Amino acid sequence: MKHALVVGGTGMLADVTLWLNKKGYYVSVMGRRKDRYHKLMEQVHDPKRISSILVDYHNTDELRKRLMESIKEHGPYELVVAWVHSSAPEALPTLLQLQAEKGLKQTFDLYHVKSSTSYIKREKPDLPSSCSYHEVFLGFKLFGHHSRWLTHQEISDGVKDAIHHNRKETIVGQLEPWEKRPH
Repeated sequence: MKHALVVGGTGMLADVTLWLNKKGYYVSVMGRRKDRYHKLMEQVHDPKRISSILVDYHNTDELRKRLMESIKEHGPYELVVAWVHSSAPEALPTLLQLQAEKGLKQTFDLYHVKSSTSYIKREKPDLPSSCSYHEVFLGFKLFGHHSRWLTHQEISDGVKDAIHHNRKETIVGQLEPWEKRPH
């Protein structure tokens, strides 16, 4: 069975978690809050193909331990969807290092969900050779003279579309004109 990891999969990316579960993936969903995980489980298509990794990814040692347990129990990740805040700069490298360390030669797709400001910086993590890297940039919606940030549903729909079409780069919403973004 294909194994997917969704970082942020109980909040902003909850609909991505549900979609992957319906598509037949075994989904390991990472989040910090049990209440959100339980709410997500009320909507899951096949509860036998989902498990939680309840961890604060700011705690690198605990993150590494929980990811190792997930891989040992369900096999290597074939698909990773990762929304990681900049306040945890070691979280994504820890995941990528673990994939490389474990000798998991199998190619996996990483859909790296990023903020609008990261579109300007254009930085990519150090990637193992087995990683097929995809970037999903989150923009905003502009309505005349008003703008707003994307909803969780719009974000999830954009990520699902990027995965479905196997796009290397996706912009959800818009990033221009930059000066019109919400503040």
